[in-house]
Amino acid sequence: MKVACLALAIGLLVSGAARAAEPALVDHWSGPLVQRLLQSLGATDSRQTQLAGAPGLLERTSSGLSFGVYAKACAPAAAEPYCRGVEGLASFDPGRGADRAALVDRLNRRYAAGKFMLEADGSIRLTRYIDIDAGVTEANLRAQLGEFIALAEATKDAVWVTAGR
Repeated sequence: MKVACLALAIGLLVSGAARAAEPALVDHWSGPLVQRLLQSLGATDSRQTQLAGAPGLLERTSSGLSFGVYAKACAPAAAEPYCRGVEGLASFDPGRGADRAALVDRLNRRYAAGKFMLEADGSIRLTRYIDIDAGVTEANLRAQLGEFIALAEATKDAVWVTAGR
């Protein structure tokens, strides 16, 4: 009986220590954190911006691709909106003569990890939403941002090949 109680006590202590070592979860927009994660992925030329009143960052990749990352799912607060989502956004111009609607359809079928839309000005917009309201680790958020950047780079290449650049 004493051995069983001792084993149970040790198990609870180890379990509690393991939980204490778990990383903190990111459950809302933090501009400095997102900026740090993007920079760790090689993004440069970071500038703060806003989209529809929500905070965001404009970034550039080493290949020259410009993109934005914005806070989404915001609930207004006294000082700063409290936002439980992150959205990556990039726009592409396929050039003259491209069948833009067909290209958007092809991109949506090829890259399920993003949403492609034809904008009124003829550009093609890529968005990817990252839900953080239940909390994600920094490593997971970094991976999701990295996947958005990789998707944007692949889209750039696909759009430019289609346009014959």
